[in-house]
Amino acid sequence: MIRLYKNWAPVCAVGALLILGACNADDLLNVNNPDEIQLDQLDDPKLLDVRMNGVVDAFDDAYVGEVIRYATFMTDEMVTGLNWEGHARVNERIVSYQEGPTDAIFSTLSRTLRLADGLAEHIRGWADDNPARDFDPALAKALAYAGYGAVVMAENMCQAVMSPDPDNPSSTVLSQLETFSAALPYLEEALTVAQRAGDADLANLARTGLARANLGLGNWSVAANHASQVTAGFERWIQYADLPGGRNPLQGTSHGGNFTHGIHPRFMGAHPSFDGTGFTFRDQGVIAPQTDPRIQHLPNRATGHNGLTPLYKFVQGLRYSDYTGNTIAPASAACPDCTGTDAADMPLLTEFDTDVLMADYLDAQHHYHEALAMQAGNEAAVNAFVNARRAVGNQAPVALTGQALIDELRRQRARDLFMGGFRVPDLRRWTRFDPGNGPFADGSYFPTGPHPNAPVWGNYDVWTCFPIPRSEYEGNENLSPPLDPNVPPGI
Repeated sequence: MIRLYKNWAPVCAVGALLILGACNADDLLNVNNPDEIQLDQLDDPKLLDVRMNGVVDAFDDAYVGEVIRYATFMTDEMVTGLNWEGHARVNERIVSYQEGPTDAIFSTLSRTLRLADGLAEHIRGWADDNPARDFDPALAKALAYAGYGAVVMAENMCQAVMSPDPDNPSSTVLSQLETFSAALPYLEEALTVAQRAGDADLANLARTGLARANLGLGNWSVAANHASQVTAGFERWIQYADLPGGRNPLQGTSHGGNFTHGIHPRFMGAHPSFDGTGFTFRDQGVIAPQTDPRIQHLPNRATGHNGLTPLYKFVQGLRYSDYTGNTIAPASAACPDCTGTDAADMPLLTEFDTDVLMADYLDAQHHYHEALAMQAGNEAAVNAFVNARRAVGNQAPVALTGQALIDELRRQRARDLFMGGFRVPDLRRWTRFDPGNGPFADGSYFPTGPHPNAPVWGNYDVWTCFPIPRSEYEGNENLSPPLDPNVPPGI
């Protein structure tokens, strides 16, 4: 089973991360605390629940705290007012292998994969030693989280490094497609074990992950097959509580005077590049265009953390547990179901205890219908799905064919999965498998031309993913740093 190597002195300093194994950093850090749990003591079924909680917490931290919060900077979902230079540059699509966002995304996803893989390996041994105890649900869960860690890594990283032996780290750099392929064995085994255990939720989680990975690989028929078997009503939530250590890390993005995130003009109501009519970014009182309950924002802009960038605070969409289905736009002949809800009564992106969807039936249905759309002969089914989703957004039905239908399916996916951690992989996938049909003037899917905060920030750059961080090159003696780290290594 694949393991991921991470040898970085600061990581070794955290006791909970001793599961990662290869932490010596040339003896720069030498800790001897007899009261701590030693590595060989982790191989004990009495620690199953504690270790499983560690796996789940690691993924939650990676997905919400890093991917949704920071990887999304690279896309047309978000404008940031964060006054951290390295993070702000990502919002211009300028990425460095030396800076915080790159290392944080890779490190937290690596930690998820390593913890989940190590737990799964121990569970197999425990099952052999305790034949009367049913370990299948735990094994399926650990494998599913390992698979999701690898999938999300493939979606956001340009490249990855994985090693079967943490004491002998690999010199093989995996491409995005190779990283997706590395996720498949985890998810396939998770599905087999979950079915054997009769655990429908874990089976659905594995199927959704398999659909997501195969979509990333361009395996359209395989993706459609897995997604079609996800049962209606399935939901897997990343859960939070308003307690120290358990709070949603996105809360500060839209709350308080130092808030950091605002909606990108492309997603603001009827922006010209999205739906054909619109307004000027920086306008106040942007109410009338907000007819789609899935994408709402406060009507008036303000500046947050950097005191400079105009930001319209996010309101929760479908991937968030406090989503209301209401609109700030009032009812009208064009939108009889609009509610005219006072903006003060709309829940901002997250509270401390707002849960976030990890996977559900709806994202599986989007994987299914995108896979259908990439194969001939499925336009009737795709049109029906598109119109069902347009109805949710208070939009009239359409009858489309060809590229126009694919474009509309993508618009509905963007609305349904808004701020759910899907935008970077979606834009990368469409760039790879359907180049030149993006909404920007040059046919790009990622934003190009002047940044919304121009002329202060200038134009967008060319990055579409995060490189292997400098910390990994320093910790893995078998890797050579890139010849020119300023050149993106891939799509």
